[in-house]
Amino acid sequence: METVLEEHRISVKELASFLHAAGDLGSQSGARNRRRLGQKLHEARQNDYLAGDEREVYVEAHLARGGHSLHISGRIDGVLHRDGECIVEEIKSTETDLSLLEEDTYPAHLRQAQIYAWLLAESRGLRNLSVWLTYIDADKRHRTFTKRYSKSTLDAILEATVSGYLEWLDVYREHQYEKRRSIEGLTFPFESYREGQYHFMGAVWQTLVRGETLYAEAPTGIGKTIAALYAGLKALKDEREKLFYLTAKNAGKSIAVDMVERMKQEGLRIKAITLNAKENLCLKDEVDCDPELCEYAKGFYNRLREALEDLFVHDDVYGAERIRAYGEFHTLCPHAFALEVADYCDLIICDFNYVFDPRIQLERYFADHQFTPRLLVDEAHNLVDRARSMHSATLSCEDLVSLEANTRELKPSPAPRVRAVLTRMEEILKESGADRSGFAAYNELDEALLSHLQRLLARLDDALQANKRHRQRKACREGFFEIATFLRIAEYFGSAYRFVIEREQEATRFSIACLDASQETALLVEKLEGGSVFFSATLTPIHYYSQLITRGEGKRFEVPSPFDPRRLGVFLDVSTSTKYRERRYSLPRIVDTIYALLETRRGNYIAFFPSYAYLEMAYEQFDATGYDVLKQERGMSPFAREEMLESFKRTSERSKVLFAVLGGSFSEAVDYTGEALSGVLIVGVALPAFNRMNEMIRDHFYEEGLNGFDYAYTYPGFNKVVQAVGRVIRTERDRGVAVLLDSRYDLPQYRALLPAHWRHVTLSEDHVIQDFLDSFWAGFKYE
Repeated sequence: METVLEEHRISVKELASFLHAAGDLGSQSGARNRRRLGQKLHEARQNDYLAGDEREVYVEAHLARGGHSLHISGRIDGVLHRDGECIVEEIKSTETDLSLLEEDTYPAHLRQAQIYAWLLAESRGLRNLSVWLTYIDADKRHRTFTKRYSKSTLDAILEATVSGYLEWLDVYREHQYEKRRSIEGLTFPFESYREGQYHFMGAVWQTLVRGETLYAEAPTGIGKTIAALYAGLKALKDEREKLFYLTAKNAGKSIAVDMVERMKQEGLRIKAITLNAKENLCLKDEVDCDPELCEYAKGFYNRLREALEDLFVHDDVYGAERIRAYGEFHTLCPHAFALEVADYCDLIICDFNYVFDPRIQLERYFADHQFTPRLLVDEAHNLVDRARSMHSATLSCEDLVSLEANTRELKPSPAPRVRAVLTRMEEILKESGADRSGFAAYNELDEALLSHLQRLLARLDDALQANKRHRQRKACREGFFEIATFLRIAEYFGSAYRFVIEREQEATRFSIACLDASQETALLVEKLEGGSVFFSATLTPIHYYSQLITRGEGKRFEVPSPFDPRRLGVFLDVSTSTKYRERRYSLPRIVDTIYALLETRRGNYIAFFPSYAYLEMAYEQFDATGYDVLKQERGMSPFAREEMLESFKRTSERSKVLFAVLGGSFSEAVDYTGEALSGVLIVGVALPAFNRMNEMIRDHFYEEGLNGFDYAYTYPGFNKVVQAVGRVIRTERDRGVAVLLDSRYDLPQYRALLPAHWRHVTLSEDHVIQDFLDSFWAGFKYE
């Protein structure tokens, strides 16, 4: 019986780079501009080809070696025909002085050209041919290294390359075999399924296998993380498929890692990595990836292969500390190392921005089509605002003034270019009238400003290259990234964007404001062949989220709450308005309700407010005598928040209340299980602030034929309410109350948004909260 070999696909560039990559990690500044310049230089060189010359010639070959079926493919920059001779040209743009280059300065470049030559000779039956390795600089000057090869010589070069790669592939194939075997035999890592969990897993698996899109609303407490991961891993079939688990918060990443470790105990064998921000991984005091300043960037590729094999053989789950440790041991930038490691991982756990942010998106997975990503997007309700933010950018005039002052000593100095940008900004400010009104918004970008910014960016890049150790380098680098971000986002400008000029006191800002990022996110999801699942406990109404993420495309799935609805007592107090102008009149009702909660049953309670100002008003009216009282402060550090959270969760001899804001760190992605939380008070309907940005969003959706007020205010606000109430019931043994105080909860549009497991709500225009609380807690007298 003939043995069927499993095919492994690899590009010529990947093959050459894996074995022969050498040199430094490229400085991040100007990386994108250099790629664009490289493309232009390639085209310029190809434009000089003669009639009959070929460009971008696709070549491929299937090789059976050592139990492997290797599919090698790529595109040759040029196949030239000169005097009856066939020539393969590989073009490389470079910033290196051409006179310093040798044929083997970059071994991977030469090997790439040689493999292309072998592929062409093999496909066309050529017995010999020449290779041109051409380097071209920004001034379009070039230097070409020429060598003639016989087919037999190219055969030997290819076999040596493939042999070296197969040594690694044997290790990788063994892991793939163990991965598939373990996934096939993997049983659910808990004794039983929670109600609704099995159906959720089935929906996730079917969506990913079919390459479709799903919006799933699944209540807190059913175990969404393990269900999604388990089903997602079961959907993996080959090494090119990557399972991405996206989350908006670090806590979500930690839970995902914990679930992976749990499945490992049940026999799972996968490679999983958690991607973290460069600032959190850097081994230096200051992040600057220039190879002349960072030993972890210098010679990065010389040490990469050894480090990859070391990590891959000895560990399976790669968190920040492990990546840092291997990076330090092998003298490699941990962030760049993590990105290289991810290519060989089966599961990638990361923030939304690694997929949806155009500034830091992992293009190797989402633009180059080398892999088949499958997306699991947790807490997907956060993606709407996050995507808008990812596609927006701001330049501050005050920051540019500082940049001008801080770069005058550099040679070449960017200061004159900064002044040209500021001059144009001053002209726009006057032309728009924003110097008097404080605000202006346009449907088009100012092309003159963009032109000045592009010239400034080039000058900043030159200054960074010429001033490696200057004391003003940091200011120059920060300015470079701010302007690069602005110009990158400008590429997306369209009908869902506004060019905004704002002046407030002494601060002047020029912004590209994204009102709706759905065109960008929908296009990305549409291109994915591996499927996408967007899930959260709060995706109501689902049509709102599907519209703002994938333009309405995608199936919908809802998991009913598995918990006894009687364990959550929901009271709608519609007697009082909390609208801005009436807030001071609502304070007595709010304070009395807090007293009622604290006095009826000893426990921990949170009073959520729509703003810090409103919170402070109620806090000042509250008599703390006899209670433990905590208050969320503006701008709390992560450490302070965690310390307050731990203090709140601790049991006490008397009732405890936390004054907090809706949508903050105490109302989302926090588990208050058991006795940690007995109830919440929600003050208001959490409408986002009435400001110019939200008004522009409202108007945009009206223009799109949708209910602009609901899209800008009602839906995002009510999501915060549901999130906050969702903190009360986290397990089947939890019980508690939620009081929603605002007259608007009696309106049809709000009643329609109430989750199904709230439909037993008590609604009252009279202040009978005490009767409700007494009755509710009496039902748990013997628990």
